Amino acid sequence: MKRIVVIAGAAVLLVAILAAIVPMWMMSAGIGMGIHGYIAVFLTIFFSFAVGGGLMFLIFYSARHGIDDEAHQATRRGPHDDPELH
Repeated sequence: MKRIVVIAGAAVLLVAILAAIVPMWMMSAGIGMGIHGYIAVFLTIFFSFAVGGGLMFLIFYSARHGIDDEAHQATRRGPHDDPELH
């Protein structure tokens, strides 16, 4: 049952996004884009992937090298369980 609700929710969101995008796309059908527009689109896509890839790299690097282990252990213990405070 849960899977059906998730799939239905995703379908509703997809239809809502298409209902918003398709009219805008149709209104701009006769408008051309110059070289500066294509450069801007390319740079936007490139830097979006670069930032996303860089953040994923940092997440995996941190997990594999144990950089965030101390922070996770501190949140599991709680602030009152710290032996340095007593």
